[in-house]
Amino acid sequence: MSDLQPPPPPPPPPGENTANPPGPDWTPASLSASGQATYAGKTSAPEPTSAGSTTAPAINKFSPKRSLVPLIVTVITIVVAAAVLYTALNPPKPQAASTPSPSPTASQAPARPGTPFAVAYSDTSGVWQITKHRWTDRGLDVFVELTVDNGDLDCAFNALSNSGQEVEKGLLSELTPQFDYTTITAGETRSGWVYFPMYERGTTLVFLRTLDQPQVSGIEISG
Repeated sequence: MSDLQPPPPPPPPPGENTANPPGPDWTPASLSASGQATYAGKTSAPEPTSAGSTTAPAINKFSPKRSLVPLIVTVITIVVAAAVLYTALNPPKPQAASTPSPSPTASQAPARPGTPFAVAYSDTSGVWQITKHRWTDRGLDVFVELTVDNGDLDCAFNALSNSGQEVEKGLLSELTPQFDYTTITAGETRSGWVYFPMYERGTTLVFLRTLDQPQVSGIEISG
């Protein structure tokens, strides 16, 4: 039987005091009054900050800037409302309409009675009228007054019955003065009786005519 020895215990960790371990009845010694004060002061006093530490930035520095748009919109709304209210309370006064004065005409001819006429394809024009008429057993007599303003006129007359079935040419009347069918020059007025052998008495159209234009102008005669 060999002599076997147990292995030696491991060495204590560095710094551990293994010289005299405390016994089972050991209690720690109480600190003195000065020691307690010193310990309390160390635990309660705040640690001083270093002189080189920077101050924390203010939180307002990073807050968003306030927009001016609502304020501008409010101001514009107030101005517009004030303008509308002022316009409603103070409507514009209507201006008096100025009547333009008629410009004087150098040569304004007085209005003449009658029916104007103008001959086609010529510069002949004027005015004419039937001032009176007479129905008899032999037909219709009309008194014509005709004035030529421009050009020369060689005229004649036709009559159309109300039914449109009877057309008669104007002839020399038995009444006087008779209408003269010779040429009428510018500025001349001519008048006289014209006869139509109409057998249908009623509303009749009398036409002023020329050789080239059968209906220059027409005037209605009652029956």
